Amino acid sequence: MSRAQGGGGRHGSGGGGKTGSPGKGGDHDVRVSRVAKAIRDIIANAVIRGLGDVPRGPVTVTRVDVTRDFKTAKVYVSIFIADGTTESEKEDFIATVLDAFSDSHQELVHAVNKQLRLKNVPQFEFYLDTGLEKMARIAGILDTISDQAMTRKKTDSSKGEVGDES
Repeated sequence: MSRAQGGGGRHGSGGGGKTGSPGKGGDHDVRVSRVAKAIRDIIANAVIRGLGDVPRGPVTVTRVDVTRDFKTAKVYVSIFIADGTTESEKEDFIATVLDAFSDSHQELVHAVNKQLRLKNVPQFEFYLDTGLEKMARIAGILDTISDQAMTRKKTDSSKGEVGDES
C-alpha cells in the first residue's frame, strides 16, 4: 500500500474546462469530483455485495479523493470498532481491514473499469478516516461542557435563593 502523493497533471497549469480561467480547473474539477463520487459508490457497493475479506458490517467508505490526473485515488474508510476493544486489538483490526482492501485492489479496478469510462483507472490507496471518531469525541466534549454549565447554573441559582433568605 503506497502512500505516495499524486503529482500535478501533465497539462501544465491545470487550467482548462469552459471557464477559461487558468489554474482554477473549472469543468475539470467538476469531473474529478464526479469521478471520485462514482468511485466511492462503486467501492461501497462492492463492500455491500462482499469484497474479498473486507467485513461488511463495520466498514463504510466515507470519501474518495482523486488526483487531477486520475492516477491515484485515496479511499477513506471508517471502521466501527466495538467498545471495550483494547488499543492493540483496534490497531490489528484496522490493519486487517486496510490489508483486505489492498488485497481486493484488482477486483475494485475491474469494477470501476466496468462501470466508468476512464482511460486509466486510478491506483487505490486505502486510509482510515478518523473524521467520524473525531466528531464523536468533540460531541462528547461539548456534552460534558453543557452538563457542567447546567450544573453551575443550578448551583448558582440555588446559592442565590439561599442568600436572599438571610
